[in-house]
Amino acid sequence: MTARRPVLGLMIVALVAAGPAAAASPQKIYKDLADNGRLDAKYRRADIARAFNLPQVIATDQKRPVRRPASMKPAPTTDKRSGSKLPFTGLDLALLIVGGGPLLLFGIGLRRRVSRAAAEAVVGG
Repeated sequence: MTARRPVLGLMIVALVAAGPAAAASPQKIYKDLADNGRLDAKYRRADIARAFNLPQVIATDQKRPVRRPASMKPAPTTDKRSGSKLPFTGLDLALLIVGGGPLLLFGIGLRRRVSRAAAEAVVGG
């Protein structure tokens, strides 16, 4: 009889622990919902609430109206857009010319110098 008591105790602990272990995980519920857009298996309300965090979702969906005094009016909005349809200003174009102009001139000069050296090497050689 004494050898059966520890085994019986372990069986009771296993049965008590099997309840929470058998609960559906949120990932399992998400996969079931994602495969065809509906829940095919039967889940407990607590599992679904835990998976979708329903109390917080319900609390955030119910927004309370903001009460303002009658004398307070919303701030007027001013439209400060210009009539230009270009996405950049003249400053951008000026910076491109100032930065790219010297580089372009340097490239042209380098090309002339290299082509002269190549022509002299062919003629002189």
